[in-house]
Amino acid sequence: MAAQAPYPAYNTRQIIAILLHSLHNYTWMIASAALTGIIDAIIRQESKIMIHVVLVDDHVVVRSGFAQLLSLEDDLNVTGQYSSAAEAWPALLHDDVNVAVMDIAMPDENGLSLLKRLRAQKPGFRAIILSIYDSPTFVQSALDAGASGYLTKRCGPEELVQAVRSVGMGGHYLCADALRALRGGEQPAQVLEVLTPREREVFELLVKGDSVKEIAFKLDLSHKTVHVHRANVLGKLQCHSTIDLVHFALDHQLLTGH
Repeated sequence: MAAQAPYPAYNTRQIIAILLHSLHNYTWMIASAALTGIIDAIIRQESKIMIHVVLVDDHVVVRSGFAQLLSLEDDLNVTGQYSSAAEAWPALLHDDVNVAVMDIAMPDENGLSLLKRLRAQKPGFRAIILSIYDSPTFVQSALDAGASGYLTKRCGPEELVQAVRSVGMGGHYLCADALRALRGGEQPAQVLEVLTPREREVFELLVKGDSVKEIAFKLDLSHKTVHVHRANVLGKLQCHSTIDLVHFALDHQLLTGH
């Protein structure tokens, strides 16, 4: 008795037809899988929470650099860049902004003052404060003004992105320098360590109420030199006027004994 063939016998035409049918089905399977992958990717992309960011800094190089860096992230969208508080105010007040990254020292208004005004109008407004300083006083002042984050301009690119994401999602972020500063504490007079001895002399006379002419006479300097020292003091302490310096001195208990 002849052994039974394990598979049905097919002629060449039938084999070719079966192969073509299988290839057709396999091609559709690949196309279907690819289409499913594309749809899934679109859904994942659309389901991401987009964080809308506004940058406020009077240094165009810093501002544009931050904008380029943040634009590389799929979930971060820089909706505006501004060089002053007045320029940024309408957008910050009315636009759909999740987080603002703003410098403390700006030409027209202190960044902390701007933040306080914004939070008076929009209590939930979230901002990351940028500063060249990491003194506990500066960090605490930013937090007291309602900042949700604090970064020094020494922070790395990854830290900026991390801070924006954290604050944009409702959290808080302090850079390592700021955290160390808050843990370490600081005596009132230490906030003046950023000043040179001559700048400190000018600062002390300014907050006592002396005019530039009087300071020039007392320190035996030219009026121009006093103006230069005054400008340096304002910049280093992130103030914009002598009145700001007086408030700074009062806030940091630097007028005791005057």
